Amino acid sequence: MIYDLIYTDPPWQQSRGGKKAARPNSSGKPLDYKTIPISEIDEIHKRFFKQTAEKHNIFMWTIDKFLPEAERMMTDCGYKLHARIIWDKETGIPAAFTLRFAHEYLLWFYKPGNILMPDKEMRGKYTTVIRERVTAHSRKPEAAYKMLEGLFPSARKIELFARARRDGWAAFGDEI
Repeated sequence: MIYDLIYTDPPWQQSRGGKKAARPNSSGKPLDYKTIPISEIDEIHKRFFKQTAEKHNIFMWTIDKFLPEAERMMTDCGYKLHARIIWDKETGIPAAFTLRFAHEYLLWFYKPGNILMPDKEMRGKYTTVIRERVTAHSRKPEAAYKMLEGLFPSARKIELFARARRDGWAAFGDEI
């Protein structure tokens, strides 16, 4: 299959944060899903990048901790960053008891000269900020799916590292 849009939520290798008064037994424990090294994430992506149309886009989720690695990995694959979309979760975990990390990034990448442009009627309808409350650990906002489906209604889409199936999308992941 050939895809116009790849939406990916890599299982970045990390564990739960430090000890918290509210959850004293969570410190350093693994996440609820399997994580993998960046090198393995990169190899999986490269496999799917070979299955893209000439004009296509990649949308990748990351957190602050992995932002430089995500951008470097994509640059090494020949992609250019078009936008950093911010998901304001309206809540968050106070890492190291300093600031409350209440956002994630959805990065939009394209190959120079081959960006897949949004549907003409939808251009300018969305902003670079998604505001939606977290519903479950690592579950991404419904608004992100709706934005991509609105911008690219006829695109052939696949979600990598998917945790559930979605109508109109192909899916790849351990949990589906």
